Amino acid sequence: MDFRKVISGMLLATVTFAAQNAHAQDLAKDFKNPAGTSRPKVYWWWLNGYTDEVRLKEELVAIKNAGLGGVDLFEIGLPPASDPNKIIPAGPAFMSDSSLKAIKFAIDEAGKLGLEVGLNLASSWNAGGTWVTPQFASKTLYYSKTTTDSPQKINLPVPEITPDRQGKPRQIVYGKDGKPEYYEEIAVIAVPSGAKNLSDTSGIVNVTAFFDPKNNTLDWKAPAGKWEIYRYICSNSGEQLIRPSQNSAGPILDHFDSTATEMHLMYFIKKLQPLLGDFSKTALKNLYLASYEAKEFAWTPSLPATFKKLNGYDIYKFLPAIYDKGLFDQKTSEQFDFDFSKTFSELMIHNHYRKAKEISNRYNLQIISEAGGPGHLHHIPVETLKALGSLDVPRGEFWYNRTFFDKDSIVDLIWLVKEIAAASNIYKRGIVEEEAFTSYWDWQEGPADLKIIADRAFAEGMNRLVIHGFPHNPGEMGYPGIAYFAGTHYNDRNTWWPKIKPFNDYLSRISYILQKTKYVADVLYYYGDDIPNLIPPKNTKFKAGNGIDYEVINTEILLRDLTVENGEWVLPGVGRYKVLSVGEGVKVNAAALKKLDQLKAEGGLLAGKDISKTAPITPDFSYPDQEKGTLDYIHYAGGGKDFYLVRNTTSGWISRKCVFRQENKAPELWNPVSGIITKIPVYQQTKTHIELPLSLPPHGAAFVVFAENGKADPHFTEIGYHGENPPLLTYQDGQVMFAEKGAYTLKNNGQIQTVESKPKSKVIEGPWKLTFPEKWGAPREVTFPKLISWPESENAGVKYFSGTATYTKTFQYAVSGKQDKVFLDLGEVSEVADVWLNGKHLGISWTLPHRFDVTGVIRNGHNDLRVEVANTWSNRLTGDAVSGEKFTKTNIVKANKNLTPWENVPLKKSGLTGPVTIHSLNAVKP
Repeated sequence: MDFRKVISGMLLATVTFAAQNAHAQDLAKDFKNPAGTSRPKVYWWWLNGYTDEVRLKEELVAIKNAGLGGVDLFEIGLPPASDPNKIIPAGPAFMSDSSLKAIKFAIDEAGKLGLEVGLNLASSWNAGGTWVTPQFASKTLYYSKTTTDSPQKINLPVPEITPDRQGKPRQIVYGKDGKPEYYEEIAVIAVPSGAKNLSDTSGIVNVTAFFDPKNNTLDWKAPAGKWEIYRYICSNSGEQLIRPSQNSAGPILDHFDSTATEMHLMYFIKKLQPLLGDFSKTALKNLYLASYEAKEFAWTPSLPATFKKLNGYDIYKFLPAIYDKGLFDQKTSEQFDFDFSKTFSELMIHNHYRKAKEISNRYNLQIISEAGGPGHLHHIPVETLKALGSLDVPRGEFWYNRTFFDKDSIVDLIWLVKEIAAASNIYKRGIVEEEAFTSYWDWQEGPADLKIIADRAFAEGMNRLVIHGFPHNPGEMGYPGIAYFAGTHYNDRNTWWPKIKPFNDYLSRISYILQKTKYVADVLYYYGDDIPNLIPPKNTKFKAGNGIDYEVINTEILLRDLTVENGEWVLPGVGRYKVLSVGEGVKVNAAALKKLDQLKAEGGLLAGKDISKTAPITPDFSYPDQEKGTLDYIHYAGGGKDFYLVRNTTSGWISRKCVFRQENKAPELWNPVSGIITKIPVYQQTKTHIELPLSLPPHGAAFVVFAENGKADPHFTEIGYHGENPPLLTYQDGQVMFAEKGAYTLKNNGQIQTVESKPKSKVIEGPWKLTFPEKWGAPREVTFPKLISWPESENAGVKYFSGTATYTKTFQYAVSGKQDKVFLDLGEVSEVADVWLNGKHLGISWTLPHRFDVTGVIRNGHNDLRVEVANTWSNRLTGDAVSGEKFTKTNIVKANKNLTPWENVPLKKSGLTGPVTIHSLNAVKP
């Protein structure tokens, strides 16, 4: 035996365990209050480019104090319907001297606060601006068609600049001769008149060599017959920025030309560097290329050469097929269309995204983008995983309370999370950013509403939010202030903003764990070689099975990185998978197919769409009625721990016996709402799994965590109960508390303990005193005989009130019998509550259950309760519209995408509606 190897191995194992243990301890320590990229960012909308330095500074402080990590500075204009009264003045042109002064000020102030800044590379989107000259602006293809009966010389007219897709004249620059300032000859192609359904190009003639563009003459001795002669030129498409500020309109960039990308990036670098110096020493960390939403057919001068290099044949004879879809037969046409799309994809990835990354990195900056998207809602010219993987940080998006389904009503085309997560995973980018909470529901949502969709996105792999968005409000704008017409108006003018930090902490805690660990899945899914391609939301078009998750791979990573070891598919540094599935009905790359066959021969298990028939994989996570989808999950591992984020998809309390594919580990519950970590005192190890009862509140989510080499502290192995599911229970301080009345048996090391659960509840009844802030239409003080929603009040000031009101209540409480834990439950709250009992601050509650542990705080006899509740702006905006009062000021005179007058927006439930209850529970310790 080579003892040196044994000792070396032991040392390595010891070092590895020590490193894992240290990482695990860091994860637990920082979970309560994570920092850095775990913290959400916001789009910081500079509407119309109009800014106020005093408010810029105030807003950055508010952002820091709210627990956010940074801003993406985003100048933008508004549609006319979003500011019909023109209350937002026009600021300076984007990137002008005045604009740069404000940008520098913001970056400097953010740096003082430890916030990171990103800068969007346009006034609105797509990439472009006033500095984009015709040479670098977006381009398309134009043609003229001349029919001839074979004369030797023929005049070919310069192609006409046709109207755009909307039938409007294109916004391009013309020279004195009436021709576009920029255009290039592409080709002259002769097609036999009436040609249709061709299987090859043998009858089509490239006659470019016989054409003299100076005198527009084609000198070609045509074969007998009638010919259609096409003259193609490339010129500007005229597409403009989508929604620029008033003084910043300009053309968009040619996104397929590396010289255009370099010009654009360097324009910003050269403007910013003299002001900021070394970017690595500033708060400016990222440059942002917003989503690609160009509509016109695109062309770029380098396309023909790139097409031939990639596909092995010339594009020229196929040019007529771009506009005449019946020229070639279906097989030939489909192959050309694919090759054409593939070429555009490679041009955009290499010449735009990778080029932008190369330039940004050269100057110590990162590039971020919703590359080639978002989704199939727009014209996408790329293979999405490869495009997203070409960035430093890929970004997707999801909306609040809006869907846009495909024709089969299966895929939500604007829910783009799984795709971004897959790109970040397989390209090892680490961050999965999401433009979050885009919305048309102006001031009608609270944090609990947003949590539901954030949790869904987390369960598909998101690990950082970029909240859409924070409208900058100069001082004179009032409340709720000016806003972009889309997005959750997530700024310091919102009613619930002073109490928003716990929600941001929640988002940060989940993001932190998902950033610091690695995604775990059993199945690798190859999504083919189609262009464009789309990864739909989790478990829609493809599902590996109940309790079985999957990663998605593209051709580039498959060919470059994929191996097989000991019967498992391996992406080094990414993950190991039990089976690989090839997408059903997708185009499979020939080289990829060859490699898959090779790896299959090496022991890799290859499956079709139905995984269960090919590879009987035991679920990673399961529970009795799993087919109903009551619970959702995602699994990560790192630091010697396995993290299962489990979320309740329903609006009611649930309790289930959950089964996790883990062995010889001790489970813990990590609560992202409170940041509290507690040992789970009830679990049982089967041969290959750990079973434990888990209760979650409406739309609740928590981490169930398993520690490697975890010490098996005393614990119950099983709860005996009647019924299909376990009783509702709570874990706290390594103890279990039953929330339902009944007799339960608890097993521990062969011993059976019977617990008689007798939870007690006392509803706090009687009148409540409310105080309202002055100058917002409500009386200074009112008394509610019982708790009601504010819109139910007969007092118009209360009915339409928006803001924070304070409830006070004195109540009597007497402890009877042995009750280990006492909880205050507020019942229903709309939207956020800040609570004090007997002068002690209990905290802020923003999601169900609005419950606080008041053990040791509640007194026998007299108790004083104070609850501050903030609702949304919606009711006051409706009240102003109905009554003609002017408590509010905003540019949004109609809600819901500028379509619904405020007087027609239904009043929202507001305030504390209860019932407010004191619960006392017995805690049982193993």
